[in-house]
Amino acid sequence: MYCGGVGNFPILPSSMRLVIGCICCLMLMQGQSQLLDLAKAEYLYVPGSSSNFEYHRQEFEVNVPFEVKEGAYLFVGFDYSRILFRFQETEDSYDKTNAENFQSIDLNLTYTFELKNNWRFGLQLSPSFNSNFQDGIMADDFLMNGVAAFIKTKDGSISKKRNRLILGLAYSTTSRVPIPFPFINYYRKFHPKWSYTIGAPYSNIQFHASEKNRFKLHAEGDAFNVHMQEDVLVENFGLADRIRVFIINVGFRYEYKFSEHIESYLVLSRTVFSDLQLRKEKTVVFQPGLDDALFFRLGIRCKI
Repeated sequence: MYCGGVGNFPILPSSMRLVIGCICCLMLMQGQSQLLDLAKAEYLYVPGSSSNFEYHRQEFEVNVPFEVKEGAYLFVGFDYSRILFRFQETEDSYDKTNAENFQSIDLNLTYTFELKNNWRFGLQLSPSFNSNFQDGIMADDFLMNGVAAFIKTKDGSISKKRNRLILGLAYSTTSRVPIPFPFINYYRKFHPKWSYTIGAPYSNIQFHASEKNRFKLHAEGDAFNVHMQEDVLVENFGLADRIRVFIINVGFRYEYKFSEHIESYLVLSRTVFSDLQLRKEKTVVFQPGLDDALFFRLGIRCKI
């Protein structure tokens, strides 16, 4: 049963919800065009003072490469996140005692190897546990994500223009439509100071101010899918044991490069699509609307 709208949107026809769900699925596969970072530390903050929800996330990730043979690598990684999501209501519709603080523990296994004609193939599997873990680890805490991609990169020798094409298939249990989806992504640096990325999982336009400074206008997604180990009674609707949140933001990103592979970044954005679902298995029990909100994100990463 559905209740309320999605963000500031009214209740939509099922066909339109499916289209938006597909867009969410593709947008939320952010970062998978590169498949992984070698290391990352990030803090995300959505203040609750100007919207009906508050959101904090601290994330730490590391991936260690092992050369299997020439041109082929296996990456073994670990990703840990602490999540606080506080939905604020004038009158509570459900008990939030054990429904605000969660953790996510992911294992990333990535294998990549060279193909002919400047193509490379990458496969990533990410088994994870996502829960409040109040009673240890349970089977329902387990989720699986994965992506398979073909990547082709070509560099120009004089103008330093760069082109990259990615064709892939991704499966994400954090998406609104948890089925495998094909995606395409194209990057082009068409000027020494300008480049763009178009397609899924994200699109942006970049201004390369200098070797160390870059500015982006971009659209990106954020999501989590967590298990509540004790069922929560939603007033007038029934029991729920899972919270799924999907958000798409549009905004500004600044990146500063310390070296070729290490950079910091600051993101200021605003939500353009928000979706909160309380579910029991595959059934949506309660779907309140989320207000538009400002997003702040700060991080540092070591990239390939």
